[in-house]
Amino acid sequence: MFGLLFGLLVRLPMFEKPLGVVFALGLIFASLVSAGCGTKAPDTKRSEKLVVVASIAPLAMLAREVVGDAAEVHQLVQGADPHHYAPSVNDRLTIEGAPLVVWMGPALESVLARQMALVSAERQLALLDDTSQFEFDGSDPTDPHLWLRPRNASAIAARIAARLSTLDPQQAEGYRQRARDFSRAMANLQKVQDRALWAYKDVPIVSTHKAYSQFFGPAGVAVESLSGGSKQAHGARTMVDKIRREEVSGPAGCLFGEVPANDRDRQTASHLNLGYQALDPLGSTLPQDAGYRALMEKLLADARRCLSTIPDKSARPLRPVSGLDGATVSWAPAPTRFPDSAPVVFR
Repeated sequence: MFGLLFGLLVRLPMFEKPLGVVFALGLIFASLVSAGCGTKAPDTKRSEKLVVVASIAPLAMLAREVVGDAAEVHQLVQGADPHHYAPSVNDRLTIEGAPLVVWMGPALESVLARQMALVSAERQLALLDDTSQFEFDGSDPTDPHLWLRPRNASAIAARIAARLSTLDPQQAEGYRQRARDFSRAMANLQKVQDRALWAYKDVPIVSTHKAYSQFFGPAGVAVESLSGGSKQAHGARTMVDKIRREEVSGPAGCLFGEVPANDRDRQTASHLNLGYQALDPLGSTLPQDAGYRALMEKLLADARRCLSTIPDKSARPLRPVSGLDGATVSWAPAPTRFPDSAPVVFR
């Protein structure tokens, strides 16, 4: 069309080009050019996915369990300590534009809390603000690492699904169904994990800071922390004094730190006659696309590397086996620990 009009205008001799004709053709040409260079019609087929921002890797893992392919998950803290993480300029822009930011809360992320104070309550999910749905049996109630108990992980997933169902009603049933499926899987994972750790309930376990009570506690395994309040410090000192009085050969228990392993923690463990193992509760050594199950499998495997080296004091003592009338009818060996080589099967 443009070429045709332009050709007609050029072929006319100058003296045969009335001013009105030239002006009219010019207007037509300009209007067509303007229409051709205008904005394209919106693509009704294109749809952007909802973006969920999670502060730390374990929360990103749980969010991915819920959203599936219906939304995207962006992780804020990359290779940093969440206790001291301060968002960059790009991170602040991400937080400000996100429809939902999932984080633990000031008890774990005190510096991030300053930025989150600027985000409306409707666009954030601070999990520690309401702990009524979480389990604390056998653990320190002030330990903020709630995701290290699989049943608590399923509660976190359920809360994420509930909030996303409000923000994205078209995908609500999918979010809820994936959260239900994940909850069933976590019930089984909790049983397997507790069974693997229960055998070590008499092993003295000390942590460099308050982090692992949610991991060991459900199995009845007590953890004393070298840091924290006076109560925790007193418990750790009492345990250490007991270890020293026993005069056992080899390590009497385990000191669990946090990755990366370091010489200071090794020296502390040696001084206390404890074995040493650095654990990874944040999954910082795992691939970015790793799932929650991989996080817990590695945590358990790493913990058993130290626990399996501690001598079993029970030495399979005999225990009474009672008949139906309550009378002792026989004696049988007590259950012992899993050998370190025995695989723990997560289904």
